[in-house]
Amino acid sequence: MIAAIYLASYYKVRAVSKKEIAENENIPYKYLEIVMKLLKNSGIIESKAGAGGGYMLKINPSAITALELFNILEGNISFENSNQKTTYVYSKLKSAIVNTLKSINLDKLKRMTVSDEYYI
Repeated sequence: MIAAIYLASYYKVRAVSKKEIAENENIPYKYLEIVMKLLKNSGIIESKAGAGGGYMLKINPSAITALELFNILEGNISFENSNQKTTYVYSKLKSAIVNTLKSINLDKLKRMTVSDEYYI
């Protein structure tokens, strides 16, 4: 998610290399490669080859929700629950998490930075 926030900072400005993101955000390069592939396969980012190349968001950051990013990077939210007596609680918990993540977009996450720390 931090890589997506980084890209949002450069939306319609310039392409950003994986190396730049990895170095500036202290993300292991090998892990970042996996993340970028997931984001590219989802259609949220695109790559640009050549000099000045790198990755860019394809979609306006205000149109990308934290829920979309979470689902792309982590999979759909689910809870293992084999006890019918607690089904209601887990259902309410999932609903609260989903609604919260839906209410936050990438642009808002980008603007919530303080001293280069992200509050996610």
